[in-house]
Amino acid sequence: MPLIVKEDPNEYPLCPDGLHSAVLVDAVDLGKQESPWGAKHKLSLVFETQLQDEEGNQYILAKRYTWSLHEKSNLRKDLERFRGQKFTLDELAHGVDLEAFIGMSCNILVVHNEKEEQVYANIESVLPYKNTNGKVAYFELTPSGNYQRVIEREGYKTPEEFALNGV
Repeated sequence: MPLIVKEDPNEYPLCPDGLHSAVLVDAVDLGKQESPWGAKHKLSLVFETQLQDEEGNQYILAKRYTWSLHEKSNLRKDLERFRGQKFTLDELAHGVDLEAFIGMSCNILVVHNEKEEQVYANIESVLPYKNTNGKVAYFELTPSGNYQRVIEREGYKTPEEFALNGV
């Protein structure tokens, strides 16, 4: 018996490109993921924009990273831009708690990329949020409350459980 899978057309509204105010609403451990360079530990940062679609819902965008704070890693570059300062050697030695960033205000630069006749909204950069006085304001914006963190969802499996037991 055939098992046919088809691509569903994108039913989600596409976040407009440009600079948008947002709040980090989740940091998701994706576990080991295959890449052209072998299995790499990955994570995803999930942002909720202050911009709403036609139905009044905030746009939710995520960006994937390799689990690394190497000086050339995209995660480190974005986190340093996000907080508006570089990490100290002491902070890097002790590690960076991504949970501490959840709820923080920022600006995200969204760009549209086309691939195989489909347009995707991708986060190009994460920048600090500045209030009307031009000062960095880490907790000025608040999330809508509509997004539920991945670890809080029913049936959540840790990356290790998922790898061992599958779906």
